[in-house]
Amino acid sequence: MAETEPGPPSKLGGGQSTSVIAIVLALAIVGGGVLLSSSQEITIIVVSLDTTRPDHLSAYGYERLTSPSLAKLAREGVIFTNARSSTSWTLPAHMSLFTGLPTGLHDVNIDFQTLDVGRPILGEIFSEAGFNTEGFYTAPYVHQRYGFGRGMEFFEPMTANPMLFDLPAREMRDQMGLREMFSHQEVTTPRVTQQALRFLRDAKRPKNLLFLHLFDPHYDYKAGPKFRAPFVDPSYAGEITGEALMSQLELISAGDPADLRQLEDLYDAELSFTDAHLQHVINAVKLTGRLGKTIIVVVADHGEEFFEHGRYGHRMGLHDEVLRVPLIIWGPGIIPEGLTIEEDVTIYDVLPTLMDYADIDADPLIYGRSLRPLIEGGSLPPRASWSSLTFLHADGRDYYTLHESIVYEGLKLIRRVRVPWSPLDQRNIYNDPDWDTVELEVYDLREDPGEQTNLVLSAPDDPRIELVMQAFQDEAQRQQTALGQFNPEGTRDIDANIGVLDMIKELGYAGMMEQGSQSVTGPRAESVSSEPEQGDPQTTTDASDPSQDPGR
Repeated sequence: MAETEPGPPSKLGGGQSTSVIAIVLALAIVGGGVLLSSSQEITIIVVSLDTTRPDHLSAYGYERLTSPSLAKLAREGVIFTNARSSTSWTLPAHMSLFTGLPTGLHDVNIDFQTLDVGRPILGEIFSEAGFNTEGFYTAPYVHQRYGFGRGMEFFEPMTANPMLFDLPAREMRDQMGLREMFSHQEVTTPRVTQQALRFLRDAKRPKNLLFLHLFDPHYDYKAGPKFRAPFVDPSYAGEITGEALMSQLELISAGDPADLRQLEDLYDAELSFTDAHLQHVINAVKLTGRLGKTIIVVVADHGEEFFEHGRYGHRMGLHDEVLRVPLIIWGPGIIPEGLTIEEDVTIYDVLPTLMDYADIDADPLIYGRSLRPLIEGGSLPPRASWSSLTFLHADGRDYYTLHESIVYEGLKLIRRVRVPWSPLDQRNIYNDPDWDTVELEVYDLREDPGEQTNLVLSAPDDPRIELVMQAFQDEAQRQQTALGQFNPEGTRDIDANIGVLDMIKELGYAGMMEQGSQSVTGPRAESVSSEPEQGDPQTTTDASDPSQDPGR
């Protein structure tokens, strides 16, 4: 396949006309020292880098040059070194980004759930404040069917093939596998980039918000030769090519060091490919005269496991290889230059931060908090970063496993508990946990950033355990209180005829089974309890349009 470089703005075709001028780049927004008035121009770009680990970015000190564009943004803006997601997979993580809510408060944690219409969301909030709002997404779990498009003037998929939820209901079940293959094999970053450049060129209104979802760092890995050359060992003779990875899990999990190195090499090449396209968006901000009036926020929805805890992929646990995410905020003239922030922050802090810089009043239904005080050199009281995962076992067990974790003052607690559930009654998920099945892990991330030594086992009388257990209980109670503020207005969940376990299998999340890691069960673990969370054939590409070239 031909390799594609994103072209400069002047080479872009007109495409669809659009009225929005913001680019929401990766999940966090903005900052600086300037308070915007209602008449000032502002473009907000939120970029979501799917499946991106900060420790594989040169912007975060990685020894390989995977992200020179992000590194430059970090030098000219603000970089957060301890940002975490609300979970370890795409749908609930993006919902936290869009709503400013942890997973238990937005309650979109399983594949068929959609956002309650009583909960405010990004597009509605900014649209009501007079912003033009536009977004482009590239994966099924950011589909507007879940509620992401509410309030957006345009919220459009950038895949050449229809996604599963774009099909008639009668075709969904039969085509799940085919749609999954398309979503992993298509190369979509050039299309998203092209829309961003057109948007920056054509948008004329003073206030604009743009969301860009870049899916290519997610498996499969299809970066072209130019991007692979600096990272991939040409002498590798194994079977890992980067394609159809979910069908190679047995091979990948065999533990051959050469295969694992190849896997990470291909991943690094994907990050480099995505970063190169991002640079053209940054250039367009300058070329269109928007410098000094634009904020770019780059964030990820989650990371990726490379067998740090015995697994490859994500959506299986809550260790930091999947929870830690990059968060960089750039805006010359608005955001301070060269600032590193080490405080614990989370993906659901992005929306209130954006609202703060856009001069939009705070909403009591938004749980996250603005990071503007930190960006402007001040402080915020310590607050736990909360994450959770509803893990449905693809082998049809009579329970699912609820994972919950917090990070507080350098300490991390992970709790797992089984919740009775039947795939035959898949929507009846809000049952009482079986507290006899609790597993507990506690780590001091300052001494053990790789989460290899569970203090509950190695030092059961350590006072740090009680400290983080109490923080867990306090945060759970705060969220339970916040839940009472909502006035649910109802949801329109995904068609019940689609089996949720079938969907998980077809979308590639059923290969690696859940594993514990140095867990402890029993009375000590049971004491950390809380209320459970509510918690078509391939189209031909047009070679004259560089954004449509499937090569990378």
